[in-house]
Amino acid sequence: MPMPRKDPELCRKIRDRVDKWEKYWTINRSLYYEWIDFVMGDQWREDESKLFERYNKIPLMMNKLGVLMNHLQGDQIQNTPNLQILPDEDVPVQDAQVRASLVRNISLNSDAKTVYQTVYGHSIVGGYGAYRVGTDYLHEDSFEQEILIYDFSDPNHAYWDVSARHKCKVDGMAAGFKTRVSRQWFRDRWGKDIESQIGTTAITEDSTVAFADDDSITTVDDYEREGKRINIYQLSDMKRTVVDEERLRKLEKRIVSAKKYIILNDEPVTVIQKRERVRYKIKHRQIAGDFILEETDFVSKQLPIIFVDQKSYYTKQGQQITRSFFKDVKDAQKYLNYLATQSAYMMKISRWDQFIMPRKCAATPDAQQQWRDPSVVNGALYYDETPSGAKPEQLRPPELSQSLMAQYDRTLMDIQTGTGMYNAQMGDMGNEISGEAIEGRKRAGYKNTQVPRNSLDIAIATGGEIINEMIPYIYDTQRTLVLPMPESAEQKVEINKPSDDYGMMMENDMTNGRFKIRLKPGLSYEGQKTEALQSMQLVLNADKSGTVFPMIADLYVENLPLDNNLELRNRLRTLVSPEIIEAGKTGKPLPPKPDQPNPEMMKIQLQQQALQQKEQQAQLDFQAKMKDLELKQAEIQRKALETQQDMTMEWEKFEVEKEIAAAELQETILRYQAESERVGADLQISHAQNMIKLLTHNPKHVGSDRG
Repeated sequence: MPMPRKDPELCRKIRDRVDKWEKYWTINRSLYYEWIDFVMGDQWREDESKLFERYNKIPLMMNKLGVLMNHLQGDQIQNTPNLQILPDEDVPVQDAQVRASLVRNISLNSDAKTVYQTVYGHSIVGGYGAYRVGTDYLHEDSFEQEILIYDFSDPNHAYWDVSARHKCKVDGMAAGFKTRVSRQWFRDRWGKDIESQIGTTAITEDSTVAFADDDSITTVDDYEREGKRINIYQLSDMKRTVVDEERLRKLEKRIVSAKKYIILNDEPVTVIQKRERVRYKIKHRQIAGDFILEETDFVSKQLPIIFVDQKSYYTKQGQQITRSFFKDVKDAQKYLNYLATQSAYMMKISRWDQFIMPRKCAATPDAQQQWRDPSVVNGALYYDETPSGAKPEQLRPPELSQSLMAQYDRTLMDIQTGTGMYNAQMGDMGNEISGEAIEGRKRAGYKNTQVPRNSLDIAIATGGEIINEMIPYIYDTQRTLVLPMPESAEQKVEINKPSDDYGMMMENDMTNGRFKIRLKPGLSYEGQKTEALQSMQLVLNADKSGTVFPMIADLYVENLPLDNNLELRNRLRTLVSPEIIEAGKTGKPLPPKPDQPNPEMMKIQLQQQALQQKEQQAQLDFQAKMKDLELKQAEIQRKALETQQDMTMEWEKFEVEKEIAAAELQETILRYQAESERVGADLQISHAQNMIKLLTHNPKHVGSDRG
């Protein structure tokens, strides 16, 4: 990393850039702080409070906007959008899945969601917010970096190019942010020599932070886009590959049939189109005073400071004016506070006399004692009788004017109609009876609150694009990551792993491939899970046979509102056959199952096989017996030659045994063949009966449905 250097001219240029934005943004910055104070702080101006105090009135606040703000933020927490990462060219399926999982893990992890909640709160109340995409080392002793998302405690610490036209202002020529640090921290980080050369500056009317004072120093992280005009070329291969001038120069050139060709993947191609475009790179500089503390290339084509708009508009002079979500109900909220203040004042000045009576009713000391404070007297109240018969009469307590109560109710309704957030949407009981009617009322209310949430969704998708552009440069080495993958909640994935001895091929390659980032249409990820669970529950309720759940058990558990459902998911997945899971992914019908044989036919076939085995065994036994007899005859013949005895009778005896064995074998074979023919006849009869049943079968339920 280069050492800090002094460059007054460049630092002044960056500070002028900040001042230009702050002058342009003066109106919106004032509105932002005004709205933050009104919704989250005091809703009475100082002059209004003093005026009420002069008339002995207590300025009350009945803040309904803070509750609405909490509801909007809670709704956003439950509806963080889902990003769709699509490969823009041929990429291995596993690489595409890992890349998509990595982008989503950075963009939508728990820390990132906290950032989005902060940004959303700023935008709905103040009219706009901001967050940034950056990098940091994995830990203090690491050289590997990771991509992180950061929020701003105050979006006015960020600045952009006034000419930016993208909704998130990532297409301007510059953007950045200011950070205020103590001088002690600065000395520890950059040294006392540099710190001592940074003097104090006064805060201007258009700025929010001084660049330096006696206790602190403001550093500026500036991102400047620098453009360069280049030519790009489209080649004549099947994929119509597009290359720039640098890559075109590196490709091999050959002369074939007196014509010059470019060799791309061992294929001769030519240039079919050429056009000029501007290629941008971003230079990141951190400055303090007149010093450039750091200067590096930021590995993205878009500026990493992302503006989050609520719903702004432009004047005819081109000035952007931001709007708070609560702009249309500010007067209603103030009127509600006036009504509460006036009601309290009327209660304050009202008399609290409880009884009215003639003086003679409390003439004696005992009566006077108890009537001084009748509320503390237990039991009956005694009074002195008067000649006229008069007695104490109880007074009714003071009541508020009915017109004030009617105005109060009307003002509450004005706040609801002004924000589009009605009681039913907030969870209160309404006139709706059925669940579908309640959900319909909620969906109607969401149409108004969808506007600021859609702006945040666009900003999240823009951040995803920047993260995707940064991944090939930040995650360019072999390392192991823990990512949520389609087949498991979290698993270790090794990226950029060489798959050959030469390092030419890599598994889970994060350095190549082009991808597009899109917001998934429809509900957010959590909203889609809730709706999918409700839909599947309806299907299961309609299934009386109980055959559907084993087909969708894995999908059902995927949508359950559980933080850790991995074990439950793995268990229920065993209920679903691999064929059904594959059919769900491909959309192809299940392969036909082989016909299951009739049990009776299987029994007959087994009998045939047993008979064949017995016949074969009988032949083997016969051959063994004949071999034994031949050996005995050979033994008799040998003895006859040695002893010169007549062995004719013994020889004939063995011949007779051979004939008997042959006859027995023939009988056994004939018996087995007859039995096999009988079993075969039974098999044919059973087959014929099955064919008759198939040809004459008429399901009764078909006729009953029609009739």
